Amino acid sequence: MRIITILMITIFLCTAVSAKKKGAPGMSAGAPGDRTCNSKKCHAGNELNSDKAKIFIAGLPKIYTPNEIYEITLRFEQPGAKRWGFQATVANDKGDAIGSLISVKGQETHIQDNARYKSKTNRQYLTHTKKGILGSEKGKSPSWIIQWKAPETVVDTSNFYFAFNAGNGNNKDTGDFIYTRSFRVSPGSK
Repeated sequence: MRIITILMITIFLCTAVSAKKKGAPGMSAGAPGDRTCNSKKCHAGNELNSDKAKIFIAGLPKIYTPNEIYEITLRFEQPGAKRWGFQATVANDKGDAIGSLISVKGQETHIQDNARYKSKTNRQYLTHTKKGILGSEKGKSPSWIIQWKAPETVVDTSNFYFAFNAGNGNNKDTGDFIYTRSFRVSPGSK
């Protein structure tokens, strides 16, 4: 009986640690049909977009060129925050994936497995890893660099959706702040 108990505890701890390494839960970027991490099971206690974080998103084009790769830098600041997170997705006006998100080598980010989250869309979700939640100083997130490859042809407007988490570091689901932002990028000519 003791061996079974130890085995069960080991499996539970391995699963819990593994889940945290995966970043934000899939489909949490705030796109149409998505949820956000602003919930009782994730980061509760404050209304969505309710505080005064300074969010910086650099590198989004106003007009995209087909097949071009754009480097996008994400970071934000919120006094008192100790842990950070984000999730990104890109969709056309119908909610379908457009272009491809790319996790940049050397960055603490990764593309999530849609099958794991039983996604009903073909959208990609890119998020932080466990190592990617620490900023260099209290109140300032790390900078995450991601890439987006535009579709091969001019097809539709691209809608970028981002969700951010400014956590207080208490390892509970209370006291954190969740923010969402969205941006439209028009297609260029061929």
